[in-house]
Amino acid sequence: MLRTLLTPLSARFSLPSPLSPRQQAAEVLSDPDDLDPEDFARDVLVELMRNATERLKTADTLSERIEVLTEIHKIMLQDACTKDVFREMDGFLVLMSVLSTIHPTFSQETQNEAAGSELLEATRLVFLILSEALHKHNENVEYFKTTVGLESFSQATLALVTDSRTVKQTMSFLTCLALHNFAWSRFFLHMTGADHATMDKKFQDFSQHLGLIHVPEALQVLYNAATLPGRDDPVLRYMGTKLLERLALHKHRNQCVLSSLGFIRSLFERLCCGTVLPKPERQVVQKLLKRLLDHHVETADARLMFQRAIRKDDTLDPDVLEVLRAGMKVKWPEHFSFESPAAIRVTRNGTRALPSTGFTFMVWLWIEQVPRDRTHNLFSICTGERDIFSLKLRPDGNLDCESTGSKDPSMLKARLAKGRWTHVTLVHYPYRGSKPTIRLFIDGMMVDSLQWQYPRGDANVDRPYIVGDSSTGAVLNWCMASAYLLSQPLPDELPRIIHDLGPRYVSRFQAADLIRFLTYEAATALNIHLFARAEQARGSAAEVKGLINSFKNGLGISESSIIFAISTVTTLFENKETGELNDAAMDSDVFLARCNGLDLAMWEIGGAAVALRLVQLAQNAHEVSRALGVLTDGLRNSWQNSEDMEQLRGYDILADILRKKCHLINMTGFETLFEFLGMNFRSPDHSTIVNTVAYRAIALDFQLWCRTRREIQLVHIEHFATLLDTSRHKRFNIKQRLSKMGVVRKLLFALQTDWYPNDLFPFLLDTLKVVAEANFSIDDAIRPIVSYLAANLHDTSGNGASSPRSIISRIDHQNAQYKAEQVFKMFVSVLDNPAMFNKFTATLPLTRICLLLLGDRPSPLVATLVLRMISTALGISTSFSRKFELVSGWNVLKLFLPYAWDVTVQDAAFDVLLGRSRDKRDIIPTVVCPHIVPAIFASLKMGLDNSRVSDDPQTRATASANVEHLLETLIDTHSTSPTFREVFRSHAVTQSYIDAYKMYSTSVAYSPEIDQSTIRVLEKLSHLGLSIALDNAVAVSQKQEIMDVLQAAESVLNPRATQETSLDPAAVVGTKARRRRMASVRLSMQLGESAVKRSIIRIHEWRKSVVITERKRLRKTVLDLREHNRQIASLTEWSIVLTTERGLWAKTDAVPRWRLDETEGPYRVRKKLEHDEEKMPSSKVDQQQIGDVQSLDVDTQSIMQIEVPPWSESYDLSSTEVDDQLGEEIVDDKHRRVRHELEPGDIIDAVKTVARISGVDSSPGLLIFGRSHLYLLDGLVENDDGEVIEAHDAPRKLFFVPGSIMDLDHHQRAQRWPHDQIMNFSDRTFLFRDVALEIYFRDSRSLLVVFVDRKQRREITSRLSHIIGRIAGDPGSAGLLKSPFTGKLSAKVSSSFGARMLSGFSSDELSIAQRKWQSREISNFTYLSILNQVSGRTPSDATQYPVFPWVLSDYTSSKLDLSKAETFRDLSLPMGALTEARREAARSRYDNLQSVGEKPFHYGTHFSSSMIVCHFLIRMEPFTHMFKTLQGGDWDLPDRLFIDINRAYSSASQDIRGDVRELIPEFFSCPEFLENSQNLDFGVQQSSGEKIHDVKLPPWARNDPLLFVVLNRKALESDYVSEHLPQWIDLIWGCKQGDPDSYNVFHPLSYEGAIDLDAITDDLEREATVGIIHNFGQTPRKIFGHPHPSRHMHGNSALPLGIIYGIAEDYHLLTQGSRPLKDLGSEQPVRELVLDLIGQQVIPCPEGMICVPSRPHEGIVWEGGPASTGSLKVMVDRKVSQVVESAFCSCATFADAGTLVTGSTDNTVRLWRVIRNDRSRDQPVSLQLTHLMRGHTARVNCIAASRAWSLIVSGSKDGSAAIWDLNRGVYTCSIWHGSGPSAEIHLVSIYESTGYIATCSRDRLWLHTINARPIVSLDLTEAAPSPLYPPVTSIAFLERDYSHTELIATGAPDGTITLRTWNANNTPEGEKAQWEFVTLKTLKVKSESRFRSSIPCVTALKFVGESLYHGEDTGKLYGWELPD
Repeated sequence: MLRTLLTPLSARFSLPSPLSPRQQAAEVLSDPDDLDPEDFARDVLVELMRNATERLKTADTLSERIEVLTEIHKIMLQDACTKDVFREMDGFLVLMSVLSTIHPTFSQETQNEAAGSELLEATRLVFLILSEALHKHNENVEYFKTTVGLESFSQATLALVTDSRTVKQTMSFLTCLALHNFAWSRFFLHMTGADHATMDKKFQDFSQHLGLIHVPEALQVLYNAATLPGRDDPVLRYMGTKLLERLALHKHRNQCVLSSLGFIRSLFERLCCGTVLPKPERQVVQKLLKRLLDHHVETADARLMFQRAIRKDDTLDPDVLEVLRAGMKVKWPEHFSFESPAAIRVTRNGTRALPSTGFTFMVWLWIEQVPRDRTHNLFSICTGERDIFSLKLRPDGNLDCESTGSKDPSMLKARLAKGRWTHVTLVHYPYRGSKPTIRLFIDGMMVDSLQWQYPRGDANVDRPYIVGDSSTGAVLNWCMASAYLLSQPLPDELPRIIHDLGPRYVSRFQAADLIRFLTYEAATALNIHLFARAEQARGSAAEVKGLINSFKNGLGISESSIIFAISTVTTLFENKETGELNDAAMDSDVFLARCNGLDLAMWEIGGAAVALRLVQLAQNAHEVSRALGVLTDGLRNSWQNSEDMEQLRGYDILADILRKKCHLINMTGFETLFEFLGMNFRSPDHSTIVNTVAYRAIALDFQLWCRTRREIQLVHIEHFATLLDTSRHKRFNIKQRLSKMGVVRKLLFALQTDWYPNDLFPFLLDTLKVVAEANFSIDDAIRPIVSYLAANLHDTSGNGASSPRSIISRIDHQNAQYKAEQVFKMFVSVLDNPAMFNKFTATLPLTRICLLLLGDRPSPLVATLVLRMISTALGISTSFSRKFELVSGWNVLKLFLPYAWDVTVQDAAFDVLLGRSRDKRDIIPTVVCPHIVPAIFASLKMGLDNSRVSDDPQTRATASANVEHLLETLIDTHSTSPTFREVFRSHAVTQSYIDAYKMYSTSVAYSPEIDQSTIRVLEKLSHLGLSIALDNAVAVSQKQEIMDVLQAAESVLNPRATQETSLDPAAVVGTKARRRRMASVRLSMQLGESAVKRSIIRIHEWRKSVVITERKRLRKTVLDLREHNRQIASLTEWSIVLTTERGLWAKTDAVPRWRLDETEGPYRVRKKLEHDEEKMPSSKVDQQQIGDVQSLDVDTQSIMQIEVPPWSESYDLSSTEVDDQLGEEIVDDKHRRVRHELEPGDIIDAVKTVARISGVDSSPGLLIFGRSHLYLLDGLVENDDGEVIEAHDAPRKLFFVPGSIMDLDHHQRAQRWPHDQIMNFSDRTFLFRDVALEIYFRDSRSLLVVFVDRKQRREITSRLSHIIGRIAGDPGSAGLLKSPFTGKLSAKVSSSFGARMLSGFSSDELSIAQRKWQSREISNFTYLSILNQVSGRTPSDATQYPVFPWVLSDYTSSKLDLSKAETFRDLSLPMGALTEARREAARSRYDNLQSVGEKPFHYGTHFSSSMIVCHFLIRMEPFTHMFKTLQGGDWDLPDRLFIDINRAYSSASQDIRGDVRELIPEFFSCPEFLENSQNLDFGVQQSSGEKIHDVKLPPWARNDPLLFVVLNRKALESDYVSEHLPQWIDLIWGCKQGDPDSYNVFHPLSYEGAIDLDAITDDLEREATVGIIHNFGQTPRKIFGHPHPSRHMHGNSALPLGIIYGIAEDYHLLTQGSRPLKDLGSEQPVRELVLDLIGQQVIPCPEGMICVPSRPHEGIVWEGGPASTGSLKVMVDRKVSQVVESAFCSCATFADAGTLVTGSTDNTVRLWRVIRNDRSRDQPVSLQLTHLMRGHTARVNCIAASRAWSLIVSGSKDGSAAIWDLNRGVYTCSIWHGSGPSAEIHLVSIYESTGYIATCSRDRLWLHTINARPIVSLDLTEAAPSPLYPPVTSIAFLERDYSHTELIATGAPDGTITLRTWNANNTPEGEKAQWEFVTLKTLKVKSESRFRSSIPCVTALKFVGESLYHGEDTGKLYGWELPD
């Protein structure tokens, strides 16, 4: 079959093989004796092989073939050189031919059975030869892979594997071939019907034969054979899959190979597509799939998996979820797999091979097996034969170092572990200084060093560097992710960081923000390391600070010092065909393992939102835990997804989602989540917090965890203790992580709510204790707890503070006091630790805090705890007692302690009295604090009172018991403690006892009956009294008193005994009375009482303020929480992105709804459509990088601070001054509702309630001036207190604008603009009230707002003036319009700079515009737009919509003839006076009114009103909605709608009862308004019964709205209209406005100043007046007093005055310049032409570079090509200003000097802001990412942007061009070219004049409107194909303000430039318009060289004015000019 093909090939090899070792063999053969025997034998074998291969081509029968095959095999085994001959003789192709014809169906003779064994033998031999020929022979392997290829190999074996008789044997042979091992040759035989156990047993038997995969193609064929669609053979399926699975497990290399073969989709389909597999097969498929996913997944396959994860009904598919869950655990970076012998040889780059400055070698490696018997080279620098330096791996895992600097090798202790990724850094210093010259770092830690001589010598070979070992006999198997050699020794700190970047990092360390690339774990490890260093070396804080700064600003490795950087992605390997050395060459067995992990694929598909969506849709505990696994694993190792998650506010959203699913969180889900946050459940002592943002959002959301199952609640509460107590990193966790999170406050808040059940309260309390102890500082623990206690320990409901109950339903008031007491108990137990106690007393005044907490009526527990605090204080501080006295503390105790007295309080009181001596039983108690005694006696007195007078018997009994206990203790203490007896020297103390005793005994004496307890108490009182009286310390008078009482008491106790007591009072009392002491005591008591009162009042006041503060805080916390939850719940953009048209889970059946976008094109044209959705997806990127390297607080020495994310709490640090107040100022945040809308770091300066006007609707909103941005937030207003509230909840008077239709529900937007975007503003009237303001922005948006009054508008305009003055215009455009270069530009280009000037026109600018119009520099349309703008007309207000004339009167002809005057309408008269009949009617109306004394007018209607505008635009939102609003919510009668243009014209021009309306700009610019694209139901016409749909067009428009608009515009720009337009201008804006003679007087109410709405007080009257304005319209402001001058019409009227030739008219006169204007050099084709208006030149940019328009010294450079690190460099004056790594840029363009748009290889489009900072020398220009836009499913190839239309178009490899909004960065729609390589879009261009979009693929060139509606296409498949280039290589449009002939130029590879226009002139009669491209001229580019072959390819085109420029692949730029 193949024979005919092969003959010519083999003829080439009939000469001796050029590859055989002896080239001269042919001449020598004649004389055999000259050859040595070996060479002779070899030549003979070569000849034999030649002949045998030739014979095989002709062998027909099987037996012949077997014979020849056997011979070939023998020859091959004898000498390997015959393998080359075999290849050159087409041996491989012959074998394929043999395989394909061997099968019985092909050859006739093998019908009989006997031939069966021959057939197998022949097949076996073919596979045997194939296997041998490919074994260890790289050329043959390469040849087999590329020339033979998988396709023909599977074709050849097709017959064998489809036949069930031969399939098993063939599969066995395929296995043999794959593994180069023929032990497998009967593996699949005799297994028919075997069960799984038998098959598994067979695999066990064969396990020793498993080996490396040598021929992967064989396995692909085998797998396809086993899973053939039609074959249902479970045995083959199972064994085939199991074989692959065992191979993947056997060796890592096999896993790499298998994952590159694309089995994943097939395995996934088998597993997840409904067919139920037997369990063992299912398990094998799962294992294999998991193993392959572990390694590599194509993004398209991953996309399919994620798509399948969600079913149609929005439920999850558990099987797919399981696959994703397993596949997300990614372990492998992209790497090289080395099966030694194998090495990479790296090319040198011109400098010395061995740098003289020292070097650093770094490598990421993974070792599979360390061989036992020899060392293996890892890295060497060598010259030819000898190594200058080498690093070798020893069998024990250590490293050997050898170099020419030292005789003997030295060992470095590395202890490399196998089976894990390890980072090895070797640093070699060149000089022997104090430091060791060689240092070895493993995983960033220095493990060994040597003092060594630097190697001598240098290598002058091409490839001096070798990584790996390719020497024979090497057997090391290992992998390498990347290797770097730097020509500088790195400082000791850097290896640590480079290691932390991880093995996925392959860039060049140039970015300043390298920290971005750290994963959460790596950043935390680095932080812990730095923290430890800072803690150890207190003195060297500066050193650590320097370290941190070095990470923050890049590592300081200059790019020039990188000698090589090897990785799979960034290295370009040698090209054998062209002989280019490139970066490196692979030697022997090196395999490039592509490892695109599932997490990276997820990033390309949609980022973190994809996994969040899975969590959101999970419906049971199993799904939740798996989806959480997918999410956390997808974030763990991918910095992009992590960054994305933070941008989305994903952690807040996740907490919100989980709150709704809290009952579904099981233990697995909890552990998954918390392991991601940093907990380690296997070894808890390693737990830390790796991700503070997530931790704060999720772990501290008690509202979430309080609703989970009980076991989850417990583990959540316990995790705090693990972090702060168990973990070895607890100091780091405390200081660096939890210290700023306010955990104590959050816990206290949770305690105050009823979130947790009461039985969990003790656990919460323990946690509170752990957290408080961990960071026991004033702000974090002390103040929050004390304030909480002060507010909650006592019932303060009577304090009149506003009770927050109304707003807080969940606050737990029942148990507040109980909880507070328990917290107090916990707090006192913390204070038992002296260190804590000292911290406490250092920050708060303990004395007053004790009184504050004690309260007036303390409970026993509180009293006990306060006494414990006092007792502790006395034990620690000697001065406490005195300080306490100063605040009258002891006296206050005496007052309040009695109320709480019980046994426990008594214990505590005696602790205070006797101090610690009470604990030691054997020593005599000593009084430490006598001041407490009065309080004890006061309590005794109250107890005695209560026991007598209380009504409640229970109270009496308790009081008696307490008193009894107290008396016993007093008696005991008095008897044992001499110091206690001394206390009674104090007269007051003794007296207080006497009073109590006396009172009690008197009370008892008078009581009718005495019970036992009373007797006991009285006895004890008497006992103590006697003891006191007998003591000498007591004054005589008091002794006497005691004795008196004693006697009285005796008489009560023993009334029948004699009156004689057994004691003689005189003996006890003595005789001398001491009266003097009494007086002094009384005085001191009076003084004391007033001090006590003052003290109590102060404490009261203080408590009151604390209570109020705490309540405010509680209220604020609740409101903040509620606002936070509301705001997070409103974040839905993240999920909308996934379901829009290009989203991952696009809704296929959704029909998009469109509305007119308010963004304006040039001259305020609105014709872009946008999605009519309430919420649009956002692609915005917040700028705060969430800091990864934290500041280190080393004993209050804060070293550095990284920015906090915008949503982190703000902490005030001012509260460190030790103030005895707890009161903080709790300011209620009135702007809480809008905070989250602000840009990070912005501060509100002013807020005004305004109404935003859109058409006829006004929507209330807030205009907010921030420091950096201006905001307009719809639906919010400020109430009288300055609080921001929803407009729904506000009274109407706050935001009512008289006359507007309030719209509170439709399109609530939040818009924002940076200050530098504000361009201008102008005062406006709204409904004739002069209170409106229109603000214009540089991004083509405008804002019309109405204020309540002029005063408020004045305030705002002065702010705006200030902002605009500060930013003062861009220097770029100032002198532009006057330069001669722009003179050559057509009016369009100059106008695109002047277009925006429309905004704030003044009178002199009006005269400039008039002169430009007269000299034809601007078009009629443009001039009318300017006049509308100047007179106050604006598209934002339907009552003052821009007005345009009807220009045609012919709406009936089939062809439009613009040369006849009759075609046009008479522009000298208004519409109402075009016919005699109408003039008559107008005249009579005027006269009639005049005669009755009314203000006369000609017409009762107007030429422009909101009704007219909405009537015309009824088919397009938002006007559809407005029309209904004006009509009171319904359509008008069907016949009165806008149905037919001809009818509308005749109604406006002829009907007596018609209207007098003029047109709106849409008639000349926007075809969409003529189509009912939304399929609205307008009803049926009465006259004809037709259903109303699209507008009926005149016949000449050929049923095509676009053609209608184009021709209407053409008429507007015609000479007739140009000549007569001044007359119409006079009518509308000029001297004839209101002129009776011109029939031009309208209703008096339509003129400015006629109505003052503010003067009308009656609401009904005001509404009626407003209705009149809406219907009657408003006449524009008059702007000309004199007749308008006419236009200069001589010369070619299509061109401006003074320009003779134009390209569109005189293209045949274009000539190419003789010399190139610029030359980049032949290596650099011109890719882009950029206009520099200041330097007045066109700048050519090569591939991978583009400069900023008009700033040629600034530009960006990116690395294109196959090997790229994805870096983007900002260049200023040829110096690098910034490097952005991982931007993956593939194409770029500037929308303007401040906006860059890039397309990326990761399928995204990125939008950047260009920031210029002239003060910075290092970074004068930098980029800031603002939006990241997803939609494409393949790389983006080309990109175009238009600032004028706010448009981005990106063309992609996926066959689509996506259209995006430049301002909001959102997707609009797509243009599709199809699928497949020929539909890949490689060129896009935007036609600035009209917004048309050109897109080009190999197959077609398409032209679409701005809204992606197709206009015309050109088939390119006919073009002569070029191997290098597509048929069209460049596109450009001729830009003018208006061009009668529109022009597109295309460049081609054959050196031609084709000029084309497009029209519908050739449409057949009666058919819909058919547009086509019409070629005007083909220009031929001059060829430089004399040879025909080198035709330059036109790679870039640009029109500038009436000149054309082209760039070529030769690097040259030429101009084409017209004659002057």
